[in-house]
Amino acid sequence: MIISGVGPALIDRICKIEEYPSRGGQAIVKESIKQSGGAAANTIFGLAVFGEKCRFYTTIGKDADGDFFKSSLEKVGVDVYTWITHPETGRVDIYVDKDGERTFFVHPNAAGIIKMDIEKIKGDYLYLDPFPSNQSFEFHLELSKKVRRCKVILNPGYPYSSLGFEKLKELLRYVDIVILSKPEFEMLGGSKEDFLRFVSLLVITDGENGSFAFTKDHSYYTPAFKTKVVDTTGAGDSFAAGFIKAMSEGFELDKCLKAGNFVASYNIQHYGARNYPEWEDVVKILKNNV
Repeated sequence: MIISGVGPALIDRICKIEEYPSRGGQAIVKESIKQSGGAAANTIFGLAVFGEKCRFYTTIGKDADGDFFKSSLEKVGVDVYTWITHPETGRVDIYVDKDGERTFFVHPNAAGIIKMDIEKIKGDYLYLDPFPSNQSFEFHLELSKKVRRCKVILNPGYPYSSLGFEKLKELLRYVDIVILSKPEFEMLGGSKEDFLRFVSLLVITDGENGSFAFTKDHSYYTPAFKTKVVDTTGAGDSFAAGFIKAMSEGFELDKCLKAGNFVASYNIQHYGARNYPEWEDVVKILKNNV
């Protein structure tokens, strides 16, 4: 099985601060960290770490950051396919306060110019994540229409959630699974029943309150793991990696939720979005009912 991600290539610059200043004020950056990012890329990274065969399709710049992004995925065995569309690779400046809350400032650059050959995008599963571009929705819609032999997993994020359910359902017609946060679900304005008219599985994460999964016939809930929060960047991405890996291993949906919750809880104890436990440790949690 091949799991392919299609989303933006972004370089995260994580800046640690004590607290956010008032508008027009000042905050001291105590430390900064450079890492590769992008929601779909983070999830694909985690799935590769867990032993899945993965590919990633994206746009990058001509700069060293493009090479940095590619190598970060290739080091864990991901096959990376890129198109150069801008001199600079996409970048996100992330400010994280002492409570682990983060704020994003996105520089789209190449991630904002989606010129990719859809015919070259292959996989048994496609994991879609919005590009920071007004071309993104139509690109993913065209791609989803052409890959009906693949199962499509959509992470709508803020960009697609802000469009509202009536717009999103154009894409949902070609999607099998949706994974999103509770605020995104509420922003969209559709009900669980509305989603399940189109998709076979709806997964909603709710931070410290746990996560939920819904099919046409059943609903599932699993509480979150209590942990010290250092940085919530990538929490949803790591949840998705844990959930999808457990699903690929044949676990029941309640166990898939538990895997997602555990992997997310591990990630948020560290700075950055790509902190993953060993898959064997996740399996122990699932089999021992910890």
